[in-house]
Amino acid sequence: MQMIRNSVRAEAVAENAASQARRYLASDVAIGEHLADQLLVPMALAKGGVFTTLAPSRHTRTNIDIMAQFLSTKIRVDMKNNRSCTIEITA
Repeated sequence: MQMIRNSVRAEAVAENAASQARRYLASDVAIGEHLADQLLVPMALAKGGVFTTLAPSRHTRTNIDIMAQFLSTKIRVDMKNNRSCTIEITA
């Protein structure tokens, strides 16, 4: 069996990580985009919560759509501008 490797230079990986960190640090949000989708499930199970984050990723939007099919909680995404939003979960 032949292994397939993605050839991404270490410098490119580092620049991408640094770019994402700069974008988060320059914002006024509490939660980064990758943590946002992980917080949705425990907050929905707790039936409430609110946080600010960067514009939701496709993964976050998918999580919201899937959770709407299984849970009775409501999840509202209120875009402040093109770069940030508030996500609120209510029972």
